[in-house]
Amino acid sequence: MNRTFMLGYYQGVVETAPAVFSAAKTAEFATAMTVQHLRHANVSTSDIHDFLINDAHVSPRIVAQYISLSAAELEAAQAKMMQLAFRV
Repeated sequence: MNRTFMLGYYQGVVETAPAVFSAAKTAEFATAMTVQHLRHANVSTSDIHDFLINDAHVSPRIVAQYISLSAAELEAAQAKMMQLAFRV
């Protein structure tokens, strides 16, 4: 998978994230989504890590927080963020 496509995916998530998210929460959400998406595309963990830090310029702290999570844990994290975003 080429870096242009991966960056486009990441940027697309950033642009469509809920408006109530802070910049930090948007980065977390986009990172979790990107990690999950690229794993489904069989991109190696080291390539995902390098892409997020070097190309998408995501904080290493955020990358470290999400890169080692399982698919179920990533989905749970995303669901929790969306639940907080749309809490009434």
